[in-house]
Amino acid sequence: MEAIQDTGPPVDIAPGHWPSSLRGLGLVYGAAIASCYLVNAIVIANPIGPWTAEKVQDMYWLDNVTWQLLALWWVLLSVVSGGFPFHRIEDARTRAFVTLGTAWVVGWLSAKGIYWAGLDADWVFPIIGCIFFFIAFFSFAGENWLVAGMPPHRQFFILLVMIAFLTYAITHSAIRWIPAWWFPFIEMGSASGLLAYLTRRMSQPGKALAQIAILFLVVLVFLAICQHLGIWSAEAPGIGTFWTLGYFSDPFWLLWFMVACSVSYALLIQLRNWPFSRIPMPLGGILACLFCAAVTTIVAQILARMVGPVFTDMNEALTYAYMGTHWSFVIALLFGFGLERPYLWVGQKTPGSWEDVD
Repeated sequence: MEAIQDTGPPVDIAPGHWPSSLRGLGLVYGAAIASCYLVNAIVIANPIGPWTAEKVQDMYWLDNVTWQLLALWWVLLSVVSGGFPFHRIEDARTRAFVTLGTAWVVGWLSAKGIYWAGLDADWVFPIIGCIFFFIAFFSFAGENWLVAGMPPHRQFFILLVMIAFLTYAITHSAIRWIPAWWFPFIEMGSASGLLAYLTRRMSQPGKALAQIAILFLVVLVFLAICQHLGIWSAEAPGIGTFWTLGYFSDPFWLLWFMVACSVSYALLIQLRNWPFSRIPMPLGGILACLFCAAVTTIVAQILARMVGPVFTDMNEALTYAYMGTHWSFVIALLFGFGLERPYLWVGQKTPGSWEDVD
């Protein structure tokens, strides 16, 4: 294996570490299956929304998705805020478990709070879509430009206030929400480094705007392909009237989307982008993204065929399809699997950065 030597330990070029990669993927999807079974049992017995009788069986999947995504959002907010409010816990593993446990509790309260506020199920995806969009814009694509240099508690507070205000403003306006269809593509683009490569040497917040623009153009192409395949209708009303993008016309589309969210970040991070990191950018990054789309399609088809023999209905399949999204990020960002050691993509000079590449 090639390696370069600097003042620190050797940094691998395009490594393939199968034992640790398989261990990380096993943790992601083992936790996803176990937690999904448990969460489904909890929300069926004690619904988060105001569901009763047969309505519980129709809506428990939404309670599952709402709870796991809001728990994930609180994890991400802590991660991008320097680990606040648990940043003073010295042991990394203890800090990870405390953060995770707290996020699930606060996530449940947040999910319940939607209904306590007098809102109904139609508000769930607009709220979730907006809060994830803004944390992606400010912190992941935006590299925390809004709060750069602030101590963790101020980062947490400012990001929370800004995202809460902007979410309220969007969901109470004619815009209604920021369509979430970009989410699996930012996972692919971020985990592969393709977005960072394409926007290298740009300053913030211009870099964040450029990355979001790329994502939305990719979504438009993706939806055009889906319409050609007959699983998306451009004429159908979406969530709100501002975005005239249409809506899926086949439940398989939603299953594919949820699987893509669960697969993309986990695969590329845990595999260290191997073998695509052996191919120079941008081709290597593009192939990595296409690989995620191909794996997503295969897994979604398998899950669809399991409806009946394994899953009671499509609702249950959707919960298992989406739970991997939560653990894809948690296993990497909280527990460090897949991120233990820096490595270089072929042609990259600094691990994790493309800023010094022409």
